Amino acid sequence: MENSLIATVAIVAVTFSLFPYFISLLGYVDPYLVSIKELKSKNRKFPLVTLIVAVKNEENFISECVNSMINQTYENKEIIVVNDGSDDGTKDILNQNFADNPSVKIMHLEKNVGKKRAIAEALRVANGEFFAFTDSDSIWKENAIECVMAIFENDSTVGAISGHCNVQNADDNTLTRMQDSWYEKQYRVRKGFESIFGSVSCVSGPLACYRRSAIYNYIPAWENDTFLGSDFKFATDRVMTGFVLGGGIIGSGIKENHKDNHFVTSEDHPCNNWKVVYSRSARAWTRVPDTLSTVLKQKIRWNKSFIRNLFHTGKFYWRSSFFSALYYYFHVLYVFALPSSILAAAGFLIYNGQYENFGLFIAALIGISVSISYLSHAIFRSEWFHNPTSGAVLALVTPWLIFYSILTIRNKTWIRDGGNG
Repeated sequence: MENSLIATVAIVAVTFSLFPYFISLLGYVDPYLVSIKELKSKNRKFPLVTLIVAVKNEENFISECVNSMINQTYENKEIIVVNDGSDDGTKDILNQNFADNPSVKIMHLEKNVGKKRAIAEALRVANGEFFAFTDSDSIWKENAIECVMAIFENDSTVGAISGHCNVQNADDNTLTRMQDSWYEKQYRVRKGFESIFGSVSCVSGPLACYRRSAIYNYIPAWENDTFLGSDFKFATDRVMTGFVLGGGIIGSGIKENHKDNHFVTSEDHPCNNWKVVYSRSARAWTRVPDTLSTVLKQKIRWNKSFIRNLFHTGKFYWRSSFFSALYYYFHVLYVFALPSSILAAAGFLIYNGQYENFGLFIAALIGISVSISYLSHAIFRSEWFHNPTSGAVLALVTPWLIFYSILTIRNKTWIRDGGNG
């Protein structure tokens, strides 16, 4: 019985993990590459895009971030930097380096209001037909906005675009290299898979781009998002993406609930379900935690965002394409069932004195995770050495954090990262 139990867990884990790999390999085509071909026969308009970053206490990185926005090859742009009540040298650095730049508008908030409300302040004065957000510890490749704007211009049904992100400080230590491996897999595989069906479930913070008409009326609900009766600081990216994917379902209710708000009274946009895609060509890099404790805290925050999003996007994502919806909800089941199944199987083997089989069971879990990690880099990039280490850590440590995240979900302590929240 124990052997069949081990085999069952292994088969389920392998099947679930490999499914998006093969679909992504066979079906993903970068929408930017499609767009630049099709736009050759069209008259380009090059609409205005507003580039926005909110920053708090990032004196070491904010100049590099803003410069990467200034240096974008796409010319028709405006840049808004919101200093969210920083109490380090961020304010002085922004004033010294960018106050005289006519393309950069700096907004200094006297009090810290949080990332969502700081971005909302920028959106109130933004003129762009499109928005591109980044995190204050991230940078963009020079043509990143050129790529996303080509997609937006070419396909009027696209409401949001997620760029590709790698780790800027990947060479710091083993932990940062592990995270770079994880980022590569999550973007190329998970987002690539969902993008095939136009239903990317999270447009991540390092390079998150939106059509104005797809989100503008929903900003009041986004900046004042609550969960379990209190303000919810996490799920910034996931909730915004949910508004784009499900605007046709939940949009009218949001507009009615906030009918007196500036974002509703000043403009009235149709409530649509938009496509959300991922572009591998639109590149960004972000800084990640470099100690085990901060990595685990980051994972816990992402788990809390994931849990909150089940009650947001999870309510209507089933209306998207069959395969993306199947994977989305199976992933939900997988996240909660996998650690429970591992615990039950391990307990059964130990209780029955099957210590040798217990050792084989743990080795099998590690082996599966390592093999999948190796496959990821063997397919997508050459520097795969640290990925097996990443696989072992994921197999042994991270699945259990979901339960701690549930128990502490009311704790909203923030940690800086370039994450998928």
